[in-house]
Amino acid sequence: MAKIVLSLDGVLIKEIKLNKERFTIGRRPGNDLQIDNLAVSGEHAVLIMQGSNVLIEDLNSTNGTKVNHHDIQKERLKEGDEILVGKHILRYYSEKPTDNTDFEKTMMMGRPPVMAKPAPPAPAAAADIPPPAPAEPPVQPLAAPAAPAQPDALPQQLGVIKVLSGANTGKELELNKKLTTLGKTGVQVAVITKRPQGYFLTHVEGEHHPTVNKKEIGVHAHLLQEKDIIELLGIEMTFFYRS
Repeated sequence: MAKIVLSLDGVLIKEIKLNKERFTIGRRPGNDLQIDNLAVSGEHAVLIMQGSNVLIEDLNSTNGTKVNHHDIQKERLKEGDEILVGKHILRYYSEKPTDNTDFEKTMMMGRPPVMAKPAPPAPAAAADIPPPAPAEPPVQPLAAPAAPAQPDALPQQLGVIKVLSGANTGKELELNKKLTTLGKTGVQVAVITKRPQGYFLTHVEGEHHPTVNKKEIGVHAHLLQEKDIIELLGIEMTFFYRS
C-alpha cells in the first residue's frame, strides 16, 4: 500500500497510508490529512489512486502545490517524490517490493526539504544603529560584526556515515541535507535529521528498529555521537563528524 511521510523543518511528524481512492489534504478538519497551518488552504490538494498510479492535484490553493520544487496542477507521483504543501513536506513511497540490494540504491537520499523563506527582519530604529567604524586601510572597509547564531542554525561540522560491512564497505555518505532517508521501503526505513543540536536517527518503518552500538533505538529520535555504530538492514555503518 502506498504511503506519504509528513515532515516539517526536517523533523518527521507521521506516516500516512493511502487507503482511499481520494485522499484530501487541507487546513479544515474534514480533510483526510488536516494540516493546521495558515499557509495551507482549507481544501489544498487531493491524492487520487488510479490502479497502481497515484496522482496529486492542486485544488486551486492560495499558495499552490509543488512536486520536487516545481509548481503543479496535476501530476503522477514517482517513488520518493517530495510534495510541498504550505511549509510541510510530504514524501511519497509506493511500497513496491524490490530485489535490488545495492547499497547506493537502498539508501534513498532525500532532496533537501523546500521551505518558505523567512521574512526579513524589520529594520532597526535609527537610534539603535551604531555609527560606522572608520575604515582602515581606506580601500578595505571593515567587515560587519558577525550576526549572532540563529536558533535554527545547523551544526557547523558535517556529519558522515561510513559503511563497515557488506559489498559497499568503505563507502561514505555525507549528511549535508536536513533529512536523509536510509533503508528499503517495505522492509526497514530510518531517517537521519540534521538539527541545531546535532544529527538524530529516527525509525520510520519496519518490524525491527535500527540499532546504535548494538542497542535498538526506541520510538523517539536518537542523538548520534562520534564513532557510533549504526546497523540497518544488516549493514553496519559508523557515524562521525568531518571538520
